[in-house]
Amino acid sequence: LKCALRPTRANRPWWRLGLQQGVPWRMPRWAAMGGAVGKDDIEPLKVVVVSASGLKNMEVVGEQDPYCRVSFGSTSKKTAVVSRGGSDPVWSEEAGTVLLPVSEILAAGSDQALGELSLLSFEIFDKDRGPRDDFVGEASLWLEAVGRRCLQDGVRSWRGEVQVFRRGIKGRGKLLVEVFFRDSHLDLLRSQDGESRGRADELLEATPTKVHKNLVPGIVQAIQEGDATRFNCFMTYQVALQQTQEIFGDSWNYGRDGQHPDTFAEDAKGRVIRSALSALHHQLYYDEIGGASPKGIRTEVKLLAARSSDFVRLIQQGIREERRRVFTYVLTDSGWFFSETGAALSKDNLSKHAIHSDAAMAVRYAGTFRICERDSGAAVLVIDNDSGTYMPKGEHQESLKRLLHLNLGDLEVLCLNVCDPQPEWTKELSGPNEKKGIEKAVYAGTWEWK
Repeated sequence: LKCALRPTRANRPWWRLGLQQGVPWRMPRWAAMGGAVGKDDIEPLKVVVVSASGLKNMEVVGEQDPYCRVSFGSTSKKTAVVSRGGSDPVWSEEAGTVLLPVSEILAAGSDQALGELSLLSFEIFDKDRGPRDDFVGEASLWLEAVGRRCLQDGVRSWRGEVQVFRRGIKGRGKLLVEVFFRDSHLDLLRSQDGESRGRADELLEATPTKVHKNLVPGIVQAIQEGDATRFNCFMTYQVALQQTQEIFGDSWNYGRDGQHPDTFAEDAKGRVIRSALSALHHQLYYDEIGGASPKGIRTEVKLLAARSSDFVRLIQQGIREERRRVFTYVLTDSGWFFSETGAALSKDNLSKHAIHSDAAMAVRYAGTFRICERDSGAAVLVIDNDSGTYMPKGEHQESLKRLLHLNLGDLEVLCLNVCDPQPEWTKELSGPNEKKGIEKAVYAGTWEWK
């Protein structure tokens, strides 16, 4: 009973834990072990920051003095400062080692306990003489996934590089780290049931996602849809999907092969058109540089795990105002860019593929997607190549499916080719009204759903 009462927080009784998320309460795994691994038995987690490469140098003159802050749950520790480490600092083992007290997190019943999906974050700063140190970049690991990888490989430590990001999803450098697990840490992972063992190709790093909320386009959209009293911000999304280059290889789809070759022509007219499209892209996907966003634009950075619930929750199940919606997207090596599209002129104009791509001459893939539902209630991501701008090839859909499966976990992905008839069985899925010629259609698309 004492173990069971440990997770209580904010004076909430233990029998109501989990009810605020609408799920049945279950005994926390570390409490259900009957004290086999108690607070006093959990040794600190050892993390070593080895080196970094390709970091942004925050000093105008000379080299920066970087250090790394490592955080797990509410606990954070700093490495030593590497004097004049510059863009490629190297820490000695003693200077780069931090010990994180995992036992305190477990005893407090934190949602980020080692037995649950847990985030190990790294923030790099440039040590300054002033009151504030300059932010250089950040990286993250899902500690539970790293532990499972160690169990699969039969080892007690993991060493590897993680991507360093600036301003949300812009990659800038790599960080080499090593994580050492104790037997008590691995015992917690061994105690978990089969559903949480993960896949062999499970991603270890978190996927940064940036959500942009644009107020003015949302107001215009509400007016054009005939209800100015109910408006939502026009939202654009950037998801830094992992391993895009490795999976797609040399596969590209070019704007010059699409329906608007003049836009991608190497002449003055083409350059003017692309400049205008690029300006719209930077307005909708505004990136803060040294200050707050302009009025009417808000940005929010989220970290996604490779599981379906994270993505479906990100786009609110693909539903707005109780109606399923359709999204246009572009996939580039920089990320997955998308927004809701629709029949309203403003929404249709702002969700063009050339705007999402920042007027790129070539993209990996492009089209539309929506969240449909089986009779069982299971969500299905239905994605296609419906883009007249880039005319993506159907043979690249297998690479697209592999990439989404890797990054979105167990979410079912169904790829459709606009050049082929829609399979009859897919018409039994519940989805958005996107039939051409229907007044209440949310989008004049290609597919039919129940």
